[in-house]
Amino acid sequence: MEYRSKFLNPKWRDAMLEQGSGGAYEVSQRMTAMVGWAATADVDNFVFDQAAERYALDEDVANKLQKSNPEAFKNIVRRLLEASGRGMWDADEETIEKLKSLYADADDLVEQVASSFG
Repeated sequence: MEYRSKFLNPKWRDAMLEQGSGGAYEVSQRMTAMVGWAATADVDNFVFDQAAERYALDEDVANKLQKSNPEAFKNIVRRLLEASGRGMWDADEETIEKLKSLYADADDLVEQVASSFG
């Protein structure tokens, strides 16, 4: 129920985006918790569908998350791919391909940020 009332709620998402890096981190942690929950309980497919749409596939939201906390965004996408790979989420192939592309881009961005400190 928390996932519908909070995590999937656009108002909560927007409030997290306004918080910058900390908000992106919170979204990332909730995504990790959701995958953990799905490992022990049945989670409706629409929960993952909506999470993917609201946090990874929405270009504006994805850009804000990547800008404020690239590692958190990478984790969000990684967890969605994990959920699909572990059979927790029955996503269509087009969605998985988009997520794989986003993950590769996020990984590149994290590497760029890391190399700028070296």
